[in-house]
This record gives sequence, structure tokens and C-alpha cells, in this order.
Amino acid sequence: MDDNSLRYYHKHLLCVDSTNRYIKDEAANLALEAPDANAFVVTADEQTAGRGQRGNSWQSQRCENLLVSILVNPSFLKVSRQFALSQTVALAVNATMAHFGIESLLKWPNDIYVGKRKICGILVELSWESDTIADAIIGIGVNVNQSLFGEMDRIPVSMKMLLGADIPIDNVRDRLLSNFSYYYSLLQLGKEELITREYIASLLGYRKKLLYRDSSGSFTATIEDVTPMGHLLLRCDDGALRTYAFKEVELLL
Repeated sequence: MDDNSLRYYHKHLLCVDSTNRYIKDEAANLALEAPDANAFVVTADEQTAGRGQRGNSWQSQRCENLLVSILVNPSFLKVSRQFALSQTVALAVNATMAHFGIESLLKWPNDIYVGKRKICGILVELSWESDTIADAIIGIGVNVNQSLFGEMDRIPVSMKMLLGADIPIDNVRDRLLSNFSYYYSLLQLGKEELITREYIASLLGYRKKLLYRDSSGSFTATIEDVTPMGHLLLRCDDGALRTYAFKEVELLL
């Protein structure tokens, strides 16, 4: 086995407030339970306080979706290159959808959409030492078998709604972890250019005119590129190129 390959230790919980919170607080204990592991995975049937991007909550019915957090130690990655890790996670989820026959796209920075409906949310939380990343906690929520949703900021969709049948959640989890291992290995090998090219090509709005909104109002633009820091480059109808950090612009679907 490659010494750099991810060796997962998996712990499943019936109910937890947040898998990200749990894996952060229990990291030392998990390492004692599995000293040979270099990646830790926590899943849960139910979350009572799941979190998403922008401080939003993540709603999920008990035993119907994949709720997973992954803890890795990408000490090879500079803090200035942290967005490459987010790209890696998003591509792993996108590849998982493709495996099950679902055509999904990435919504910058790292949500997963099918058409205009959100199927997966990702939350990456980092800690660092000096200029390198020490720990990364990756929270992923995939709508697998849930069919009824409460009021949410985006119109949701699930794998079951798209495929017309229940999907074994364990199968989704195993495929996701396998895909994450693959893209993470590319990151370890320094193939960030390859990762970024695939990420940009998979973006909702890449080379396609869509409606956006920033602090000045609404405008039409196409995605031209994403910088190594994760800034979005939009080409507007008048030819101007605008650069946005996270939360500075919103895609209007």
C-alpha cells in the first residue's frame, strides 16, 4: 500500500449535533482508537445542528441522507493553496453523482447542483501551523433518499427523486470516500493544475451566460476562471472582467 494513501477509520453515530463538531472535539480519541489510520470519518443517521456555508443550517431527515465528516492532515498544502482542497472535495462528490448516473455541476465555490436544485452541500474547516494546513475537517451532506423538504434557501433535490428508487446510503458513502482518495492523491502529487482544470470545466455557468448579483445589482456574465485563492473571475456582457471573493457575488437561479 502507498504510504501516502488514505487509511480511513470510520465511526458511525445514531445522532449528533454536528459531525464536524464531533470529529473536531474527538480527534485525539479517534487517533487512539485507530493509530494506523491517517484519515478519520464520522457519519450519523441524524444531525440536530448541521451547518452549511454562509452560516446556514443543513436540514436532513433521520436515516435518509449521507451525513459525513472527514478529518485529514494535509500538511503538504500551503495555506495560500487551500482552495485546491475544496476543489478536490467538490470533484469527489461530482464523480460520485456521475457513478450513480446523475449529471451534476459544481456551483462556486463548492455546492453540488442538478439543474437548478441543490443535491449536496460542503463545509471545509481548516486549522494551520505557520503557512501550512495542519488539519482539515470536511463536512458533506448529500441528499440521498429524502423526498420531502422544509423551507430552505435553495430548492433541494435528492438522488431518490432523480432516480426513482431508494439508494443504499452506505454505497454512496463508500463511493464518495473512494473518489475523495483519488482526488486527494492528485493533490498530494502536486497536480493542482489538473484538479483546477476539471473543477472549472465542471462549474455551473462556465462559458455560459447566467444572471449574477453583487453589491451594485444584477448583471449577466460567464465564468472565465477561478484563481488559486478561489476568487471567481466573471466576464460581463460589456467585456469587463470582474473578480469576486466568497460571498461577494451570488448566482441567481
